[in-house]
Amino acid sequence: MYTILLVEDEDEARRSIRELTPWEEYGFRVIAEASNGREALEIVSDILPDVIITDIRMPYMDGIEFIERVREEYSSSVDVIILSGYDEFTFAQTAMRLNVSEYVLKPVSVDIMKDVLKRTRTRLDADVARVSDMEKLQSFYRDAFSIYREKFLISLITPTRRRGEETLEEKAKEYGIPLSGKLFAAAVIDLPSETLSSVAMEEILGEAAGERDDIISFQYENQEVLIFISGMEREFQALFSKQIFRTLNLLQSRIVHYFSRPLCIGVGEIVTQMRSLPESYRGAVEALNYTALYPEQHIISINDVENAENESEEETADKRTELVMAIKFGNAEDTENAVHTLLHGLTDTANIQNTVLNIISVLSEICTSYGRNVATLLDGEDLFISLSHANTLSRAEKLLTELAVRTNEAACGEREISHIRFIENAKRIIKEKYSDPSFGLDQLAEEISVSPAYFSTTFKKETGMSFVQYLTNVRLEKAKEMLRNSDYKTYEIAEKTGFSEPNYFSFTFKKNVGLSPSQYRSRARE
Repeated sequence: MYTILLVEDEDEARRSIRELTPWEEYGFRVIAEASNGREALEIVSDILPDVIITDIRMPYMDGIEFIERVREEYSSSVDVIILSGYDEFTFAQTAMRLNVSEYVLKPVSVDIMKDVLKRTRTRLDADVARVSDMEKLQSFYRDAFSIYREKFLISLITPTRRRGEETLEEKAKEYGIPLSGKLFAAAVIDLPSETLSSVAMEEILGEAAGERDDIISFQYENQEVLIFISGMEREFQALFSKQIFRTLNLLQSRIVHYFSRPLCIGVGEIVTQMRSLPESYRGAVEALNYTALYPEQHIISINDVENAENESEEETADKRTELVMAIKFGNAEDTENAVHTLLHGLTDTANIQNTVLNIISVLSEICTSYGRNVATLLDGEDLFISLSHANTLSRAEKLLTELAVRTNEAACGEREISHIRFIENAKRIIKEKYSDPSFGLDQLAEEISVSPAYFSTTFKKETGMSFVQYLTNVRLEKAKEMLRNSDYKTYEIAEKTGFSEPNYFSFTFKKNVGLSPSQYRSRARE
């Protein structure tokens, strides 16, 4: 029988599916159940089922992240069936990308589950038959050596189950591929649609690279993929990068000779491990997407375009955050200055219009949180008509300033109430997430949409202690409760209360309580 892991956060729905579905009739057996992705991932780490049936929306780790982790860490081929109450196209797209076999909308009837199991059984039987046939085709493998070699090369740049460096090197030696090195990078050439272009590219590479063993090339998805290898230490990445571009420039000159025009080449980031080549390849493919923005450049590195774009996005995000802070916690003057700063320097009409729409979206969210509608802030004027007239920087700033100041007035009216709610919300989140070792000030501040500095000052003023002290006290109180009422070992209690290191837990406990955990447990049970 084929084994199934059933993942569903709603107990009643999970029970209904488990009890009403005739699993054995179709050759299946449910070997385990889980209520969220994190719990399911622990099960998969112990035993990998033939089929995973999972919901999408679940606490702690949703179904999409769970499937991604399974595909990345354990198996790229396990049969996955999604049960979802959401029919958005984005979910279906993600399911396709993750190679999900079935996407079934809730509510799920017994008849639907029967049909799903029939199709799943057919797929699994076919897979088993293929594996059996493979044993009969060992002799054919020797004749098709080049095909398997190419599949191995493709596996180097596509996410599969993680393999060690030694395993990759051993496999590469079997295929006669020189893959030993300390630095690696992938480049991608977008091949033209002309007939025999792939043949021409192989000839060009033969002339440009010759007998070099530090470049591996192969074709994948109508692209020529190049893997550059160097034995240099990581301190010489800059030199390695120069060598790559020197080679690509030489190759580009050959390409122009053959095709009478240059081809677009994307270069990924340099990585220090073979198993990180998928990241470099993904960066190279993404770099190709920027050729429309930089038509004068035909060799583009993801590092160049990504760094520039990230700086711009980060700067804009900071300014947007300053506006939110001014509206929620500042006065009218602070709000006006924040709007001016956000719009300052914009000259392109499209950028102005996009910025206006983004800011209004932010204002709308803030207004909604205070029970207001941003469309009603202009005293009878139609917001959409006003937007159509805001086609210059001065008009846009005038409109946004008026809207932002009105939103600030609404915020001021409820600031005292929200201030109290803010502290109580923070305490609630701390009690919910204290057991997560990675939980900290930045995460909490982001979750309640304030800056870490503002949160620290306000929290200490209201509670009389710092965030770290409060979080530590919560964790220690939970630890004391476990020491009194459970038989968990000290290291288990440390893990369950958010201490990443058992020794640090013991140190902190004794420092604050005056006793070691074991001493506290002994006295509590006397």
